[in-house]
Amino acid sequence: MKLLSSIFATAAILPAQAAAAEGLGLRGHQPNLSTKATPKPNVFQAAISLEDFKNVDPPKFEWVNPDEIKAGETTCGFLKAPLVWEIAELDIEYPIVETYVCITFATEQPAPRGNLAVHCGGPGGLSLCVYGIWLDLDEEARSTYNIIGFDQRGMGRSTPTFTIPECAVQMQGDESSVLYTINYNDEHSIRAAAQLYKKVHLQCWNHPSFQLEAGNVTYHFLEHSGTRQLAEDIERVRRIFGDQPLSVYGISYGTVVMGVYATVFSDNVNLMVLDGSVDPNSDIVSRTLDNARANQDRLDYFFASCEFGNEQCGTTDVRTCINDLSRMVDRIGNEYQNWVAPFSSILEVLGINANKGVVMNMIISVVFTAYADMESLCQYAANDDESSFADWVIEHLIGNEAFEFEPQSFDVVNVTRGDATYFFEFNSESKPTSNEHPDSNWPFEGFGNLTLTSVAQDLITAQDMAGGAYDEDRYVNFFMKINQDYPGAGTQLPARDVSQWYSATYYWPNITPLPPVGNPLLKGVIAGQLFDPATPYIWTQKMRDSFKSATLLSSRSVNHGIGSARESISGDRRCYGNILRYLKNGVVDFQDGKVCDVSIVVVVIEFTYYIGKAIIDLVFYDHSLYRQCPLAAAAPSLTSCIINNAEERSILRRP
Repeated sequence: MKLLSSIFATAAILPAQAAAAEGLGLRGHQPNLSTKATPKPNVFQAAISLEDFKNVDPPKFEWVNPDEIKAGETTCGFLKAPLVWEIAELDIEYPIVETYVCITFATEQPAPRGNLAVHCGGPGGLSLCVYGIWLDLDEEARSTYNIIGFDQRGMGRSTPTFTIPECAVQMQGDESSVLYTINYNDEHSIRAAAQLYKKVHLQCWNHPSFQLEAGNVTYHFLEHSGTRQLAEDIERVRRIFGDQPLSVYGISYGTVVMGVYATVFSDNVNLMVLDGSVDPNSDIVSRTLDNARANQDRLDYFFASCEFGNEQCGTTDVRTCINDLSRMVDRIGNEYQNWVAPFSSILEVLGINANKGVVMNMIISVVFTAYADMESLCQYAANDDESSFADWVIEHLIGNEAFEFEPQSFDVVNVTRGDATYFFEFNSESKPTSNEHPDSNWPFEGFGNLTLTSVAQDLITAQDMAGGAYDEDRYVNFFMKINQDYPGAGTQLPARDVSQWYSATYYWPNITPLPPVGNPLLKGVIAGQLFDPATPYIWTQKMRDSFKSATLLSSRSVNHGIGSARESISGDRRCYGNILRYLKNGVVDFQDGKVCDVSIVVVVIEFTYYIGKAIIDLVFYDHSLYRQCPLAAAAPSLTSCIINNAEERSILRRP
């Protein structure tokens, strides 16, 4: 499986590109982000003492193991909150729900910089985020913040749970196959997907586990478990843990979480970082169109990069090559069953939906990164040489290597950074929750398989967003128009990438849209990447416009979140230093609109990295745990990459 090995290997992108990165000082040189900062006076208020954490009111918050409340340790407990934000004067009895909350305590106690609430994205990111953010920080910041993460309502160990088969559109047996073979030029294909989503949404809504009773009144959990309710739970936690101002840090969907918190509870925010912003508005139509356009923009820029002088491309007309390959795939795609048969059982265990649409789009996408083979592939396609193309696919995608896979779960992970190795414990009674393992039965039977679906994203999106379709023709026409306007050089990648989000709102019985996010007076850092593979840069601009006193920090990279560039070859490691200094000294020391410098050659290199991630997105049907498989040079195949890197990936995941 030489091809997939080359794609999923950062160190093996290309010798010439690697040399270029070395010349720019972007590899093997870590900027000094731990320079001693001088905190601005009166910015920070120390957190309560560890003894006070232990003695919180159990009816409101109950620790699983209070003996673990120690400096430098991580432990968790359950917030016990009314289903609805309570107004004391009304004296209404509401059902009680439990939200699982975890804290990594600062090594200095009481924590000098106070509490930092974090959310790493999704929806579907869990309390394991405390470890990922901890790794992003330097030693000084780690030692002075208590970091708080959440299994938001419906997810992880929080109850009630979203994760039931009736709500997972990918777990409807043979019916689910329509999701993986959608042709966005074919009305009947799109119609079949619409009908499946309608069926699943209605059966999910009517599931008895979501009917909660209190005071002779029945409440529906799926009206009170969206992003707004997570923001309210964060505020409850802030009050329970000392009532001091709270610093907030959100990445991706986490920017909506913390943005809503900063909107509704703005007086209680200390510092704010929103990185890789999602659209601050609640209109699913504009959000979907923005996302599709951004996907097309990225593809167009990559095609153009070959005309800019990227000699590795093999051809300057990549767009024509991709269109030729797409037509060839259409002609011979029915042979895919024979091609994937040698490893179909492994893919099934890993939760990969091996089917014509996914496999063929993966092959097309591979061209973006297989520079060494691009010229040959383009020639095969131009000459309609189907036999040579089939031989190439079999050799590079499947190979002849024997491979055995034994599913396994982890509850302790070792992550090495430089000379230091850190140990992280999770998926146990008092530790953070991970959704990383398809065979996992923690915290309940079948949990791992359900986390491979889009159920968490679907149920949050359905509650939060307005503007979804309640007419099948409208649904069909919407996607056909997207594919017409943003065809992705014939790959349909833009339409595929956005389909889940718009579909999540289709025929949803009762929405509870969010308030417009923003506050004109609240300061903070709004960060974004011009070619972010998951959140269009226009959303960063919108978020900055919503927080008019905040400071915009931009990067020219394709990373999803500036903090995710720790292992990247980009200049974002230096760019992230701006965020880190802000978190340590409490004041922004760069100009609004700062754009971090990076050479165009690095942007092109990183498009290679992005397309590799896009392939994973396609193979694993969007947002599964494996979407950010590290690009390990030693991995002979995508499958072995997944297995060999499962431990560290569970900590570093950015949904």
